[in-house]
Amino acid sequence: MHALRGLYAQATPPLACYDERMDRYLSIYRDPPLDGPTNMARDEHLLYNPDVAPAALRIYGWTPPTISLGYFQRYADVAKLPDDVRNLAVVRRSTGGGAILHDQEVTYCLVVDGSQPIARQAPDALYRLAHGCWLAALRATGCAVDVAPDSFPMPSPRTGPFFCFEKPGRTDLVVGDAKLLGSAQRRITSLTPRYHNSEPRDDKRPDLPAAGRVLQHGSLLLSQRFASHPGYDLGDPPAEAVESWIESFINRIATALELEPRRLDWLPAQQPDIDQRRQRYASDAWTQRR
Repeated sequence: MHALRGLYAQATPPLACYDERMDRYLSIYRDPPLDGPTNMARDEHLLYNPDVAPAALRIYGWTPPTISLGYFQRYADVAKLPDDVRNLAVVRRSTGGGAILHDQEVTYCLVVDGSQPIARQAPDALYRLAHGCWLAALRATGCAVDVAPDSFPMPSPRTGPFFCFEKPGRTDLVVGDAKLLGSAQRRITSLTPRYHNSEPRDDKRPDLPAAGRVLQHGSLLLSQRFASHPGYDLGDPPAEAVESWIESFINRIATALELEPRRLDWLPAQQPDIDQRRQRYASDAWTQRR
């Protein structure tokens, strides 16, 4: 637990506004732990904001502990969970895949637009890029972490266990047979969202072509305090170690995308869109729509 205290109060000052030459920058947002609807609204804002170009990376946490449902999952299945997690807060993601119990973790959201070559490649390319950057960051400090072998299936957005960390898939980070980090994607071809008339594509199918903008978010488990929380964690590492992994990850992502990292604050002009999206994510109509 101590790894999270003070982690989001680092001394590195962010910039207060967009740079006029954002086309060569990776915009970096460092947020404190926030509730599920706010986290999902901020991720989605980055996806649909045309000023976020060519890429943005957001690092954040969660409070209170929250179960995020994959877009295609049934809300009624939450009632079947064990007692220790059944009454946690619930939010529905716009990405597919299994549910995630967000608690003591580092979450990242990477958004890239169509000007980036990797956005036009098969979906697994972006998984491999981001997971490879986490892998290198962790291994540099002696963590015995591996990438799940290619013999593992790509997890389907519509099938699989309730919690996605119950079963690792291809490109996930693992320790032994247990999942440490996994991600999910949403791809759009238009900046006009059609929330109730369209569904996320099956973006973990490597045969589907990529186009437009891509949102990929994922979770790295630091520790687990719920008995029913599946996966492998890093043993409650100190905040200094976590911060070094995050900084290494940021720099490696920027290098891989051939962009310069640039730290930003959220602008007042962004807040109305975020607030509108948060209202939807906080509604029962969205959370219980399936």
